[in-house]
Amino acid sequence: MSRTQKDSNQTKNTVLEVVKKNDGTFDLFLNRELDHKNIPEAWLPEQLCVRFGFCGEEYDSILREVNQNGRATIVF
Repeated sequence: MSRTQKDSNQTKNTVLEVVKKNDGTFDLFLNRELDHKNIPEAWLPEQLCVRFGFCGEEYDSILREVNQNGRATIVF
């Protein structure tokens, strides 16, 4: 069974940044490099929950921060 990046054993921190663009889509930066761009909000849970393991309340918290500040930075 595969594990999400959040749950994997890593010695260095991974930085994920979610940025909301003016057109309502999102860009994801992984360790300051563009990872995915122009993600519709409907597809954002697939990236944050399925791929990175930020589900439920964690996902809601990230989305809330992005909607308030235009971006959220998560270190894991």
